[in-house]
Amino acid sequence: METFQDSALRDDVKRAVAELGFTTPTPVQQAAIPAIMGSDRDLVALARTGTGKTAGFGLPVVNDVDTDLAAVQALILCPTRELCLQIAKDLADFSKFRKGVNVVAVYGGAPITHQIKDIRAGAQIVVGTPGRTLDLINRKKLKVDQLQRVVLDEADEMLNMGFQEELNAILGATPEDKQTLLFSATMPKEARKISQDYMSDPAEISVGHSDAGNSRITHQYFKVRASDRFPLLRLLIEMDPDMYAVIFCRTRREVNGVSEDLRYAGHTADALHGDMSQAQRDDVMNRFRRGRIKLLVATDVAARGLDVSDLTHVINYNLPDAPEVYVHRSGRTGRAGKEGIALSIVTGKELRKVREIEKYSKISFELLDVPKQEEVYRLRALRFAEKVKQAKLDDKVAAYLPEVVETFADLDREQLIQQILGYGLGTLSSQLSGQKTVMNAPEDSRPDKRSNIEYATIVFAAGRNNGYNVPQIIGMINRKVPGKKIAFGKIDIQNHLTYVGVDAREAKKVVAAFDGAVDRGTELNVRLFEGGTKVSGPKGDSNDSFKGKKKKHYKPGNFKPKAKAFKGKKAKW
Repeated sequence: METFQDSALRDDVKRAVAELGFTTPTPVQQAAIPAIMGSDRDLVALARTGTGKTAGFGLPVVNDVDTDLAAVQALILCPTRELCLQIAKDLADFSKFRKGVNVVAVYGGAPITHQIKDIRAGAQIVVGTPGRTLDLINRKKLKVDQLQRVVLDEADEMLNMGFQEELNAILGATPEDKQTLLFSATMPKEARKISQDYMSDPAEISVGHSDAGNSRITHQYFKVRASDRFPLLRLLIEMDPDMYAVIFCRTRREVNGVSEDLRYAGHTADALHGDMSQAQRDDVMNRFRRGRIKLLVATDVAARGLDVSDLTHVINYNLPDAPEVYVHRSGRTGRAGKEGIALSIVTGKELRKVREIEKYSKISFELLDVPKQEEVYRLRALRFAEKVKQAKLDDKVAAYLPEVVETFADLDREQLIQQILGYGLGTLSSQLSGQKTVMNAPEDSRPDKRSNIEYATIVFAAGRNNGYNVPQIIGMINRKVPGKKIAFGKIDIQNHLTYVGVDAREAKKVVAAFDGAVDRGTELNVRLFEGGTKVSGPKGDSNDSFKGKKKKHYKPGNFKPKAKAFKGKKAKW
């Protein structure tokens, strides 16, 4: 199957595919479509996010629906509402010229009565999340006795989200002679067990499911101190004002803090996490898809099933614990043959994760030097100049060109360029004026030379926006921990978080003293950061260490326009 026109798909489905602009199938589509349509045999397909899996199973499903049969013939299960709606939309596009094919999406967070009504109206394909689908089956509103196909899309994600029991119950209620199709980026033992329990001698195809290095994604990382994460993020965004990215954070509180700080810095950013209502999440996603939001800050759970075209970057504000999660994250850029960049902000304690990801996915990471503010100014000035050169003059405005030229008559060429540059980028220096200098984390690890004290970082869930300054932070700690005065290292106060270097021998005592502490109406949630990462002492010397790949200097060509968990009690932010 070299092209879709060469396939066994119906002419009206081929017509829809052609109208969508698809000509050559992706590798997973080349393997899956003939395997699904050519037999009744079950199929296990391992393919990473962004490889065209939806068309791989969706085209055969749409193609084979019997429009004369008013019954649900295909059931597609997926992990999230967002992915459910996306798949349903894609299937509706595939069936545009097949009259009588009805696709219904069922998911939590929406009135079940409306979905029951849609099913009764003659649904032949149902796309659903496991919880709502099982609820409808138990209510006997979704009848599955005439199912011919069941698709488990992103099976590993559904299992990671805890849908094992729901999947077992749904599959147990379906006919034994159906065709079962399991699509997954990875194959955990739970997914393997599903294939053993509910599938009969399945065929298997594997298309780059763990080898993300075969894609058009460049994997790069910067090694910095934990307190430099946000300043570095700002620099990277300022260097590329056309960036369209998803920024992954570990916690909901961090998502809110980073997105708010980005908005305060003048960027179009918003948050996406599980504490938001479904209506709020839908609103954010709609604005992000339309490009009104250029930077989406999200947790992994909230972003599961996220399918947005043309992302230039995926940024790991924190690296995930599991390598397969990194594969899912990075797979959201570099789609449809386009180039993408996956950037990671890494501390010394996270370097082992980089090596684990490289080993798991055969990715080769590139270590970059932290860009300097001077480079931000230079690149922005050159980009602005290029845009001015390419600008088109509207005919109506051109009519007044002689008067405008006369206005600039007393300026020579260099003065005119200065004025244009000042007008276009006059606020850039003020935007970066409060930005701290970010440095590469030093390669060696050593205690502070003046006092021979090693420091550990603790973090407070409060910062500049709560009215704190350095003397107040020191005073508060001294009051909470009476007796011998504690040695302090570097203190970095951000809008919503404060990082404090304290004598590593006293760090646990400080955390214990603040257990359950509330100040100014804010829960401080004091925790050891990065499991006790040693940070800068009074001189600013870092104790992080890493001897690895040779750094590549940051160059414009390297950046194309395109907290490890807290040790101790689980943080609620």
